[in-house]
Amino acid sequence: MRRNKPPMQAQQADANIGLFEAIDTQRALRYVKPDPVPDRYVRRIIEAGIKAPSGGNSQPWEFIVIRDPEAKQKLASFYRRAWADAEQGQPTQPDTVNHRSARHLMEHFASAPVMILVCLYTGGENPAFYDGSSIYPSVQNMLLAARGLGLASVLTNGWSKYEPEIRAALGIPEQYRAAALLPIGYPDGVRYGPPRRDPLESHLHTDRW
Repeated sequence: MRRNKPPMQAQQADANIGLFEAIDTQRALRYVKPDPVPDRYVRRIIEAGIKAPSGGNSQPWEFIVIRDPEAKQKLASFYRRAWADAEQGQPTQPDTVNHRSARHLMEHFASAPVMILVCLYTGGENPAFYDGSSIYPSVQNMLLAARGLGLASVLTNGWSKYEPEIRAALGIPEQYRAAALLPIGYPDGVRYGPPRRDPLESHLHTDRW
């Protein structure tokens, strides 16, 4: 049974950590408590997002902060549908830590106290490959800011098959596309720590491949 820990005190969450400590220990945390997240933390996370670079300083982002239980349930339903679709294509799933945590998130998606939906201006066109360079740096800044505040989060876009339905449900204008959805909350029985990665040397090339 997962042991609940007492809510994190505000002074702990406000404590600053070094940049490289945040980079080295930020990882996907999918178990979150239902405890409310203060508005100032949510605002600080988004402020970090808008400090990111974008092509031509176009700042093509919009952010929807979602706390309403009904809206979260709608998003959770699309997430579950996308998960079910994926399982039909691959009925035998590996029993790994990542798969178990991903399933937990799917089953408890609406329990996250707050979600931030990051939207990208595309003029109504489907995003081009290079459009990601103007939105995902913002998302990474937000994930690092959440880590710095002692909050858990993870980038999700497995629901993207139903992105048009999500736009309709949340009233997102046709000129925008939903790019990433971040469920945010205090960690529930999970810890920050170095993510599992291959050694740098296995991916490093000098001067040419």
